Amino acid sequence: MSAPNSPNSLPPSGEKPTLSFWQIWNMSFGFLGIQFGWGLQMANMSAIYQFLGADESSIPILWLAAPLTGLIVQPIIGYVSDRTWHPVWGRRRPFFLIGAIFASIALILMPMSSALWMAAGLLWILDASVNVSMEPFRAFVGDMLPPRQRKTGFAMQSLLIGLGAVLSSALPFILTNGFGVGKEATPDSPIPPAVKLAFFIGAGVFIAAVLVTVLTTREYPPEDLEAFERMKRENSGIRHAFAEIFQGIGSMPTAMKQLASVQFFTWLGLFCMWIFFVPAVGKKVFDGRPLAGGEERVPLERAAALARLYDQEKQRIAEAQKGEPKGPLEVVQQMFGLKPGDPDPGEKIDAAAIEAMLGRLDSVAPDPRAIDSENPMLRSFAGVIEEPGIESSLAAERIHDKLAAARRYQEGAAWGGVCFSMYNLVAFGFSFALLAMARVMPAKLIHLGCLACGAAGLISAAFVDSPSMLLLSMTGVGIAWASILSMPYAMLANVIPGSKMGFYMGVFNFFIVLPQILASVGLGLVVDKLLGGDAMKAVLTGGICFVVAALATLLVSKESESGLTAEG
Repeated sequence: MSAPNSPNSLPPSGEKPTLSFWQIWNMSFGFLGIQFGWGLQMANMSAIYQFLGADESSIPILWLAAPLTGLIVQPIIGYVSDRTWHPVWGRRRPFFLIGAIFASIALILMPMSSALWMAAGLLWILDASVNVSMEPFRAFVGDMLPPRQRKTGFAMQSLLIGLGAVLSSALPFILTNGFGVGKEATPDSPIPPAVKLAFFIGAGVFIAAVLVTVLTTREYPPEDLEAFERMKRENSGIRHAFAEIFQGIGSMPTAMKQLASVQFFTWLGLFCMWIFFVPAVGKKVFDGRPLAGGEERVPLERAAALARLYDQEKQRIAEAQKGEPKGPLEVVQQMFGLKPGDPDPGEKIDAAAIEAMLGRLDSVAPDPRAIDSENPMLRSFAGVIEEPGIESSLAAERIHDKLAAARRYQEGAAWGGVCFSMYNLVAFGFSFALLAMARVMPAKLIHLGCLACGAAGLISAAFVDSPSMLLLSMTGVGIAWASILSMPYAMLANVIPGSKMGFYMGVFNFFIVLPQILASVGLGLVVDKLLGGDAMKAVLTGGICFVVAALATLLVSKESESGLTAEG
């Protein structure tokens, strides 16, 4: 897309002209890739942490990377991008591209983590990189569109976010059911192959989508380039930057402060859902349990030998059950759960077969690398077979039960991803309705109604014990999500100065990340001590937070509707 009239220029009037649908689509397309990365993270990180040995009470603090990097990175990137101009790359696009490159690298490395600390460290890198790409996209709408089109621009972002999240959240489920990619841990890695492949695909989608925006969109330069460069020279330095940031925070417009309370409770509720929904589904609805590691000092040699035998048996069964190629219709039906997928070969290994493997352990050479392994699968095996005086039949039964429960948990985690895909699919579809509603209704009323739908969805999820009924609960969340991604920013963009659009969008992010930091630090303790370790009660708490956010929307002043007139 070229900027209207002549490249990189505003018309003589200085007013931003109306852009076409496809121009807005191209300038927003990178958000599909950004949300692909976010969607994989939201749907899979809690499960990845549990695959690597974490329990529910420790998961929130492991998620601290997401809000803390946002708190630090977004205002800084917003401030710097406001003061950036390159005649070829523009103002915001360099940040889109740099963030996308590092985020894609982190997505590739994440599912290859062999220890909890490694996954947690990569999450910090991933979140920092995604924030570098994402924050300027919010300001991009304000840069490129006139006030009357801003609701359309943010709704378009919401649409593409929904599309990216739909595809990414359900990807492990689709890979398992449609393409037979494994859903069970292996001796080499506790993270299932389907999750690994989903992250690799996500890395490619992320960088490709951002490149579409970077290569097809031209940005408008500052209205007075000479004055812009002079301002940068006169107001340079870290001290001035921090002074200006703190001064800007203290002088927030009234409507922005009112929107801040709405954002705080909204994102506290979302974080409750993102952290605990997938573990809650895996445990409560599917009656599964992730593999837990054994004692740290239990020898792993015999466990490694058993894991090798178990993997060999799985490979033998997989070869034996290969039949005629499936037709396209059958593949599609299995992808979306309309027809049962191929069983995991591990499901056909019963306790008797495991007992026979135990009898052969002394004849199998263990992998010497397994002695220092952090793989919960091996530690779980070791915790059983090294128990003093345990009979082989009882050990085999316990191992069989642990593996079956772990398989059910992974099925639940994959279905949790499908539920996330559902709310994003609804958000994608509802974004079209938002585009129409934004022409005739105040953004404040739209947001109030959508948050109420989200509250109903999260509260109802706590009382559902059927996988299919969870999809209905996620419909309400999807309606709320479509609005959360667009209406607050549309209201905000009309009460902040255009010269500080990136900075104030970054400051607004404080009221997204502060509740998430609060949840990361304290929610694990609340769940453990007050909610009896029940992850689904944390999801219910998220629904209550949505109710409070909806009520807070009533307090937002009419100032936020300035410029949001019907589009011709």
